Amino acid sequence: MWVFTRYGLRGLMTESYVLFAIRTINSFGFSMAMPFFGIYLVETRGVSLLTTGLVYFVAGVLSMAGQVFGGRIVDVVGPKKVMLTGYVMSIVSSVALGYMVLHQLSAVYFFAVYPLFSLLRSFSNPATGSIIAGHPQNQIRPGYNLLTIGGNLGFAIGPAIGGLIADTYGYSVVFFLSATSVVPVIVLTILMIRGGAAHAARESGARRSLSWKDDSTVISFLVLTGAMFVAVGYEITPLSLYVADFLHFTDTQIGYLFATNGAVIVLLQLPLIDLVQRARVLIFPLLVSPLVVALSFVMAGLFNGFLQYELVMISITLGEILLTVPSQTVIALFSRPGNRGTYQGYYYAASNMGRSTANAAGPSLFQALSFAPALGWYVMAGFAVVVFIGFLALGPRLQRDYEGLPGQKGGEVAGEGPPGVPGPAKLNPYPPR
Repeated sequence: MWVFTRYGLRGLMTESYVLFAIRTINSFGFSMAMPFFGIYLVETRGVSLLTTGLVYFVAGVLSMAGQVFGGRIVDVVGPKKVMLTGYVMSIVSSVALGYMVLHQLSAVYFFAVYPLFSLLRSFSNPATGSIIAGHPQNQIRPGYNLLTIGGNLGFAIGPAIGGLIADTYGYSVVFFLSATSVVPVIVLTILMIRGGAAHAARESGARRSLSWKDDSTVISFLVLTGAMFVAVGYEITPLSLYVADFLHFTDTQIGYLFATNGAVIVLLQLPLIDLVQRARVLIFPLLVSPLVVALSFVMAGLFNGFLQYELVMISITLGEILLTVPSQTVIALFSRPGNRGTYQGYYYAASNMGRSTANAAGPSLFQALSFAPALGWYVMAGFAVVVFIGFLALGPRLQRDYEGLPGQKGGEVAGEGPPGVPGPAKLNPYPPR
């Protein structure tokens, strides 16, 4: 198909397509249940927004630890074992949540099990990211594009179906179906993913930890990326709780909002990334993303109807697209064969901690401003602008450090891109001093 040639997807390694299928199915099952957990606690069990936010925050802390640990384990035992471990354990946690909803156990049990559910579902992410990072350099960005599209293709379908099932059959069925979706993922991993010898065995000189003395630029980049994921993370739990609690949207309508998020990424991920890549500046989308998200939050504060919030979701999603693949690509380019899993673990830890912080801060902020909850959106618009300033300031140092890496020349990525795709992007929009 011309799309594969146009956007560099033709000729990718077979693992990239298998990972696309795995990410699609896994995301479908996860997104069936994830957006409705907070709604179930607040609307059905009467748990406060503040308490629900704290549950999500604890889940984020555990998920961050799991991402870092999972990434380091990838460099020791290889990605396949880590993937299978995470998938098997996630089935157990999904079934446990479904059982607790079915039998209406005390909310205390949910406070304990949901963080575990979040941890185990995300444990394998650094493994899949490290596989793509180990592919030829001209396939890294297209590989992450494909991985992101797969995750959001599942996200486009899962919430819409999950919302209908929740309204028709109840929340317990949603969690049970979420568990069954992991079975084909396990089968694909067993049959199609290579065993993956430990990266560290191939390159003993690679450092598998970050220090401020040697890696201040990467650490600063991860902090800013995590902060930006706090802003982007408002599109999930904070938005769903806001429209459910203050605007009284139904589960089905909320499911459609999340389906819109996934559909926009599936349709626009490739052309939008291709468009910003034409600027030949890799940091460029990371400067545009916070501005787009800030505009989205201003609209969210002004709007109150379902169709209006469809526009808000589309706008936030565009900001998400401009953040996700470009930021992950930067981390992949700074990593080496002996620490790809570890660096992907750091990246996923930053992104997941950002989203989980949003899950905690969003409900708390809206509750604190319950007299005028729309003000919470304006606060976050200001936060996104601050992140923009941070990326703008970091750009020159990021460029200099990247050009100093072995194998880089003049700020460009070594190797030519696939036919029909613009050449590798530079990292810095600033002229040399």
